[in-house]
Amino acid sequence: MGQSGEIQFRQAKPEDAPDVLEIKQAAIETAGDTYSETQIQAWRPTDEALPAFKQATASDQFVVLLAETDNEPAGYGVLNIDEARVDAVFVDPEHSREGLGSSLVSQLETRGQMMGLSELTVVSSLNAQPFYESLGYEPFESRTRTIDDTELEFVAVRKTLED
Repeated sequence: MGQSGEIQFRQAKPEDAPDVLEIKQAAIETAGDTYSETQIQAWRPTDEALPAFKQATASDQFVVLLAETDNEPAGYGVLNIDEARVDAVFVDPEHSREGLGSSLVSQLETRGQMMGLSELTVVSSLNAQPFYESLGYEPFESRTRTIDDTELEFVAVRKTLED
């Protein structure tokens, strides 16, 4: 879509959970070139996931960043501090190709460095693998996850953080 206003980042709060869930649902819906409709429906979280999203925003284990353009939620990213892993980066499809995803990853990397992490891993969807590779992440392992009796393939990628 078109270029929007300036991107603002802030720590997500529990009351942001519905927006975070909605962004993830919409983003997963766009993966139809890589995953089947059955796989997308299994992967796409339902509204029943809302309590888990609220819990993550309130937990010290996670950094949950919300990206906003024009004061509207446009994407989010999750850094799992204990696991040195980016657990999620999702951008509202209306804001794809605006640099939000790259900016979110950069913000999460910076926070990881500030917390003493020297490397980050991501279990990436197959459609997002080229995105992570463009940011310097290297694939190291194929992963399979079964959700509601539906198997999905992912790839684990990692990056050494610069000092």
